[in-house]
Amino acid sequence: MRLFDRIVLIAGAMCAGIFAVPDRNLLFAGEDVEMVQRADRELVGALGKGDTAAAGALLDAEFSWTDRTGKTRTKSEILPASASLAADGDSDVKVGNFGKVVLIRGSHRITSQNVSVRFARVWVKRDEGWRALIYQETTMAEKMPATRSGFGSPSGGSPVDCENPCKSVPYQPEGAAEREVVAMWQAVERTVLTNDVEAWIPNFTDDFVFVTPDGGPPLNKADRVAMIKELKRTNTTLIPAKVESMKVWALGDAAVMRSEHKPAHGRTLHITRVFVKSSGHWQIAFGQQTAME
Repeated sequence: MRLFDRIVLIAGAMCAGIFAVPDRNLLFAGEDVEMVQRADRELVGALGKGDTAAAGALLDAEFSWTDRTGKTRTKSEILPASASLAADGDSDVKVGNFGKVVLIRGSHRITSQNVSVRFARVWVKRDEGWRALIYQETTMAEKMPATRSGFGSPSGGSPVDCENPCKSVPYQPEGAAEREVVAMWQAVERTVLTNDVEAWIPNFTDDFVFVTPDGGPPLNKADRVAMIKELKRTNTTLIPAKVESMKVWALGDAAVMRSEHKPAHGRTLHITRVFVKSSGHWQIAFGQQTAME
């Protein structure tokens, strides 16, 4: 399954209804995604009204919400404060179906803070039905950032010790699928360390999307390839950020990773990634980073 193997673009605010347009004539596996779309609209509406009972019923037991400042709250912590984080309608919404994981992403304005953010809501299929697992927001920059961030810290020519994350992380995967996802991601970090673009490319779906903490427009696979080639041309080595915490959920041929990373320079990053397994190989389909204030 490729990134956004079945994808729809949703026009307008979700609370105003959805008009789905198939992308490249690829179709959803129908009922499940329609259920998620309905549940997502219900969740957005319940959060906006401060209806904790209705919202709580749609949240996974391991749900977390990371706001634009990088503050992460659990299910029990977010429900009492949800009304203050309500958004003024979602726009530019895209939905990616990965089987037991559905990603809904777009942008909206937080009325109480008068700021626009890019959001990602990750839904997972549990025995009891579809539940929201992750809600993350990243502030949108008012103008194009002078430099893009979220890739590591320049080494300045100094030797790089990449024990964490290249060789080890402070997380013990549960089961073979989780181990495969973590090992694959560590291999990606090693390709970034060496600017090995040819080894980097197969680990990302063709429609890979990366929401960066600098607030600039999301990057695609071609953007990242060009960046890595430029790093190699200029003989620049980036130090991968150390993992401070990590959690992985493997669900069939999809997986979700939530982690926090401390760069050699700069603020700690909260990161959500979505993985998909295609032809026996895990690939990264989506990534979003939020800098912690």
